[in-house]
Amino acid sequence: MSWSCGIVGLPNAGKSTLFKALTAVSVPIENYPFTTIEPNVAVVYLKDHRLAVLAELLSSVKATPPAIRIVDVAGLVEGASRGEGLGNRFLGELRSVDLLIHVIAGFEQFAGEGTDPASRATLINLELILADLETVARRGEKIRAQQRSGSREAAAELLFLDRLEGELQAGTPARLLSVNPFEEECLNQLFLLTSKKMLYLYNRAESGAAAPETLQRLARDDGSPLLSLYARLEAEIGELPDEERELFLQEYGLQESQVQELLRACYHLLDLVTFYTVKGEESRAWFAPRGTTALEAAYMVHTDMGRGFINAEVIFWEALVEAGGLAGARERGTVRTEGRDYPVADGEVFYFNFR
Repeated sequence: MSWSCGIVGLPNAGKSTLFKALTAVSVPIENYPFTTIEPNVAVVYLKDHRLAVLAELLSSVKATPPAIRIVDVAGLVEGASRGEGLGNRFLGELRSVDLLIHVIAGFEQFAGEGTDPASRATLINLELILADLETVARRGEKIRAQQRSGSREAAAELLFLDRLEGELQAGTPARLLSVNPFEEECLNQLFLLTSKKMLYLYNRAESGAAAPETLQRLARDDGSPLLSLYARLEAEIGELPDEERELFLQEYGLQESQVQELLRACYHLLDLVTFYTVKGEESRAWFAPRGTTALEAAYMVHTDMGRGFINAEVIFWEALVEAGGLAGARERGTVRTEGRDYPVADGEVFYFNFR
């Protein structure tokens, strides 16, 4: 299972610069709309010190860190939900992602346009809501036809769709709705843009101040985190050789690239846990939704492991390190045998036994 984040925002807000900073790859960056006609897509690996320790302990030739897929589409404009600026195409690219990184510019180019960052963020949020309203309306037409045949399930879904439509029209994103299990299932089938987790990113100027109070209030009301960074600086850091990067960070008073902070924030917002496997010469870290069972984790590693699952030997990574390896951990009795329904916890190492 892979996890993905989509980058949204107005044209020239710094989305492609952020993508470059996140992925350390070259992307076209120009000061006019729709430079990014085709989406930029890359896989970003997160630093994981636990994996590095495990790989060294177990003499692994290969250490594979966990990854998040990043999708950057062209800047959205007013009317995107109606197809302005190829809006429908760009919005469609975002329906498969798990989280939206909403980039808001905080530099002079936008300051001269007479709108504050919160107003520009609201414009994008409105376009996402309008796109969702069209999706809900199309689903409603289909369900009404089923309701006329006497389907109780269709009648129940239609009641939910009517409530959902009313909330969206009032400006409430779908992710803030309180839903029961049936309504949650209906919501998941719609792939609404506003049902996705949202992280606001204030792309400040080099000497710029923190995000204004209006934008902070918008994020609080939306129940979404707000981070601030200078995307151009982060992109420059990403281009440096490893030996020069640390000196560059020290010069700007940073202990690490703020890109890593952003990626960690995405990880926590998605409510993921990390588990580890060791097979042959490879130590590997895996992301899983909180609540994932041992059986589901086995399927993530390999289909054959899931199909032939017997049990899993489980140990926290610190205990494995303290014991000096699996053999020592078994002698200490710190390795547990768990069944298929065991919920995976963050930081655990799994050795799957399967037929």
